[in-house]
Amino acid sequence: MTAHPESHTHEVTHDTLHGDPRLEVAKALKFEPSELVDFNNADKAAGQMMGKLLGFLFCVLLFLMTGVNIWMLTHSSDINDTDPQAFANGSAGGHAAAAHH
Repeated sequence: MTAHPESHTHEVTHDTLHGDPRLEVAKALKFEPSELVDFNNADKAAGQMMGKLLGFLFCVLLFLMTGVNIWMLTHSSDINDTDPQAFANGSAGGHAAAAHH
């Protein structure tokens, strides 16, 4: 919405935005074609940065989940029963039986 001279309008239109329907909307709203090009460039850069951020966060989450799984496997219980109530009922070892006495 700046007051630019109209001399460079046709150069930008034919070089970078030829056939772009958004150019007609931009002209109707009194935007310069160079402002539309700047907006498209800024939008592209913002999208790339968001992609990098999401990729980084995915890698961090994957690393944390892997670490938790490794910790869970190395610190797992020694109960070999398939009954989930075995430890609570005292049939899984001396520690549970001693707790009830």
